[in-house]
Amino acid sequence: MLDKKTLMLAVPVWVIVLAATAARADDVSGTVRSASGGAPIGGAIVTLQATAFRATTAVDGTYTLTLDTGTDLVIVAAAKGFLNQSILVDTPATEVDFVLEAVLQTDDPTYEFLEPETCGLCHPNQLNEWKETPKAMAGFNVWVNDIYSGQGTPGGMGGFVYLRDSVYKDSNPNSECASCHQPQRWIEEPFSALFEPDPDTPENVVHGIACDICHKIADVDVAKINYPGIFPGAVTFTRPEGPDYFQVQYGVLGDVDFSEPYMMRASYQPQLVAEMCGTCHQDKNDLAEDHSFTGVTSEPTYIEWLESPYSDPESPFFATCVDCHMPPSGHDTACAMLFPPIIRDPDTIRSHKIEGTTPYYLENAVEMFMETAVEDDALTVDVTIENTLTGHHVPTGVTVRNMILLVEAWKDGNDPLVDPLVYTGGQTIHDLGGIGDPAEGYYAGLPGRFFAKVNHDAEGNGPTFFTEATGITFDNRIPAMGTDSTSYTFAMPAGGGRVNVRARLIYRRAFRFLVDAKQWTVDGHMNPLEDVAPPHFGHLKEISEAILVISTGDFDGNSVVNLVDYAALADCMSGPGAWPDPTPPVTANECLQAFDFDGDDDLDMHDWVSFLNVFQGP
Repeated sequence: MLDKKTLMLAVPVWVIVLAATAARADDVSGTVRSASGGAPIGGAIVTLQATAFRATTAVDGTYTLTLDTGTDLVIVAAAKGFLNQSILVDTPATEVDFVLEAVLQTDDPTYEFLEPETCGLCHPNQLNEWKETPKAMAGFNVWVNDIYSGQGTPGGMGGFVYLRDSVYKDSNPNSECASCHQPQRWIEEPFSALFEPDPDTPENVVHGIACDICHKIADVDVAKINYPGIFPGAVTFTRPEGPDYFQVQYGVLGDVDFSEPYMMRASYQPQLVAEMCGTCHQDKNDLAEDHSFTGVTSEPTYIEWLESPYSDPESPFFATCVDCHMPPSGHDTACAMLFPPIIRDPDTIRSHKIEGTTPYYLENAVEMFMETAVEDDALTVDVTIENTLTGHHVPTGVTVRNMILLVEAWKDGNDPLVDPLVYTGGQTIHDLGGIGDPAEGYYAGLPGRFFAKVNHDAEGNGPTFFTEATGITFDNRIPAMGTDSTSYTFAMPAGGGRVNVRARLIYRRAFRFLVDAKQWTVDGHMNPLEDVAPPHFGHLKEISEAILVISTGDFDGNSVVNLVDYAALADCMSGPGAWPDPTPPVTANECLQAFDFDGDDDLDMHDWVSFLNVFQGP
């Protein structure tokens, strides 16, 4: 018979561990209901403030939150459409019930939007991150003005101008540009035209996409995600009634319990991580002119993400727009006015710089691999591009965005664009890569590939601006998790030698013909435009390079390796100093091209033995 001591030792270790764990943890349980009628709220989140401890309510509103033992813990309940509520508890605790007040959905046209600097009183880090960003400067995009009215830059009247050339210039002269680029003015004056920047530009244009725009979005109707911008009926916007505004600010933390009715009350809005971005990064044109927006896609980014594994919370690749484009800021507080401050995991405090086509993002979008092979006097170059780093197509955005793969091969000492190897393949860059001098960035017809979504108009002509598009001529952009592989062949030079091989993947902000027509030398925010600047004439996303050494021993290039070549090798390997050191006018480079069989930038006995293997005698 076992005594108590022996029996205790016989208990499995995992039982002891579980018992110890259970002793350290306490549950907080209860229900979350609506203040209006007491209906349970399923799918609400209940969080220990500023931690990752979180539970989601069942359909009947019940929840169980397992926490470490503690006192005076702030537990916050939140649900879309309701104001957040907090309760102070000691663990364990039962019947911790929340009654959430619905957000009063009003849209008062007299509401005065908060100045960004007002929001910055409590959120200075976020304000400083936002300043000087494309979002802050959205109202001053000179490219948008050039395309709408031709008034953005000195050459803006060149190329397509909506007010002059569009088939809709008379029936819809205002277009919908302002719904994304000047949203505050659009909300205050629905269907207003794009305001042309001048010294008297009103504040509702100057602010661009400001704090009180994004954080006042109560709902995005995903069934109308193809409507442009903050379009009436597609986006529900909360403008509290005046004169004493009972404020609400929507956010995604879900555990904010700050409540000053006339300053800020928090409401959880999970759509701010993706669907809100889709309001301006997903739309179609309105061919029927009935505000149905069922035509040809212009901005495709949101749907590209939605149809990829990145949108699936169960996928290991899951990532929202915020996860990628609003990385952690490094700060550990979200509000500077609270005392004591609420200290958070810095990973949960997101930067409001909100960048996209910056060098960092462009250079970390895809992976490119190049392989080379020489057989029967032919050089083969295989290039594979894998979109494994981006949650949408590459390139994405408006239809003028494009990307060029340029594959080059040239004999050492030559210019790759002036005197390349003879190209014997059939894969070349589309005319939209630019027709003209390759040295000036016109790459059409060169070995490579052009990536874009190209639209056509009712007559089948393209590319056309997206407002005029009736169909898509081709769309060969690389989707998320997609791969593009192409192959290129070149004739090897007579006599062999050193051959350089290079593949460059180059991003361009617009078709080259449009850049030329508009005479653009700056981008939409007046930064120098890389599309017209050497050496790449676009932004270099990826580059792969290789040097092939094809030594034949045929120094004089007569296709026979004989005593003349033998004498040349002897000369190349003789003389004072480091090898090769030939008798002028023969150069060291010529010696290496003919005789450096092992490609080590030197002529030695290894190369001599290799030469004897191909020596054909007198």
